[in-house]
Amino acid sequence: MFSLGSLSETHTVRSPAHVEYGSGAVDALEPFASEHDADSALLVTDGELARSGVIDAPRARLESAGLDVEVYDGVAPEPKLSMAEAAAERVADHDLVVGVGGGSSMDTAKLAAALAVTDRPVRDLLGTDNVPAPTGPLALVPTTAGTGSEVTDVGVFADQRDGGVKKVVFSSQLFADLAAVDPDLTKTLPPGVAAATGLDALTHAIESYVSLLRTPYTDTLALRAIELVAENLRPAVTQGPANDAARANMSLAAMLAGQAFVNSGLGAVHALTYPLGMECDLGHGLANGVLLPHVMRYNVPAEVERFADVAAALGVERRSGESERAFADRSVDATFDLLEDVDVPTSIAAVGEFDRETFAAFADVAFEHSEHNIERNPREMDREDVIAVFEAAAAGR
Repeated sequence: MFSLGSLSETHTVRSPAHVEYGSGAVDALEPFASEHDADSALLVTDGELARSGVIDAPRARLESAGLDVEVYDGVAPEPKLSMAEAAAERVADHDLVVGVGGGSSMDTAKLAAALAVTDRPVRDLLGTDNVPAPTGPLALVPTTAGTGSEVTDVGVFADQRDGGVKKVVFSSQLFADLAAVDPDLTKTLPPGVAAATGLDALTHAIESYVSLLRTPYTDTLALRAIELVAENLRPAVTQGPANDAARANMSLAAMLAGQAFVNSGLGAVHALTYPLGMECDLGHGLANGVLLPHVMRYNVPAEVERFADVAAALGVERRSGESERAFADRSVDATFDLLEDVDVPTSIAAVGEFDRETFAAFADVAFEHSEHNIERNPREMDREDVIAVFEAAAAGR
C-alpha cells in the first residue's frame, strides 16, 4: 500500500474553522447561531429542495435558536454568477448566511456572502485570492455526498457574459465558519443523483492522490475516500434510504475528498469536464464520472505505483505474479465496472455526437479556462493529447 513519504518539508493545511460530522450534525446550527448572537439568517438553496422539505431540518434548527429565516431558493444546477448576485442582495438584511444543498447551493452561498462585504463587482472576485475581506458568519450544510464544497474555499459558476463558460473563485475567505455534514439529509437522494455526486467525490479523491501538488496529508484523505466510495457507492445508489451506513460513508468520503483536493489541486478530468459539460448541458458530477476512467488510462504510465494504490483502494485483488503496471491498469477497469454498476455511461457518445473538430474546440476551452488543472495532472498534456483523450472517451470502454 502507499507510503507517506518524507515529512522533511512543511505543508499548509487549508480547512474550514469548524466541522461537525454525523447523524444529527445539523443540530450544530443552533449553537452556531447563538454564538454569533444572530437574529436572522438567509438560507440559500434551490427550489426543488425547498419544495421537497429537505431544508426543513436546518431551517427548524435556526428557528429554534430564535432566528427569523428567509429562504432564497433561486439556485439551479451548474449555478450562474447572477444567482450569487441575486442572493447577495438579500444578505445585508441578515446576520448569518446558511447554504443548504449540493455544491451549487453551497457555492452560491459562499460567493453571496463574499459579495455582501465588498462593493466590487462579481467578476472582480473571480480567480485566486481576489475576495478582499472576510465574509460574515457562514454555515454550509450538504444534502448530497459528492462535491465536498462544505469544506473547500472554491466556487464554480457559469458566466453568461462569456458564453456560459465556467469561472472559478478561489479564496480562503470562502471557507465556512461551520460545515455541518449530516448524512441524514442525503437519505432521499434519487439514485441518479447519488451516483453522479458519488463519482464526483471519487474523481476528487483520485485526482488528488496523483496530483503534482499532493502532500502526505492529502494522500491519507484521498486514499481513504477512494476506499469508502468503492465500498459504499453501489449500495448507496441501489438501496438508498434502506442503507443508512452506505449513505453515511458516502458523506464522509465526499468530505474527505473535498479536504484532499482543496489542499492538493485536481487534474485533467476537471479541465476536460469544462467544455463537455457546457456542450452537453451535463451536470458536473456526471461529466467527471464519464471522463474519469479515460483520463486515468492516459495517466497510468506516469504514476504506476500510485495507480496500483488506487486499484487496491478500489478493492482489486492482485493476481499472483502480476506486474505493478498490470495491476495499476486494473484501476481503470475497476472504475469502468463501478460506472456500469451505478448506471452511468462509460462513453461520452452516450451524451452527445462529436467529431475531431468538436474535440479540438474542447481542447482550446480546456487550456483557456482550466490550464491550472492540466498543469497539476501527473502526465503532461498538450492539445493533441487532450483531443486523443476525448476520442478515447467517445470510443468507450
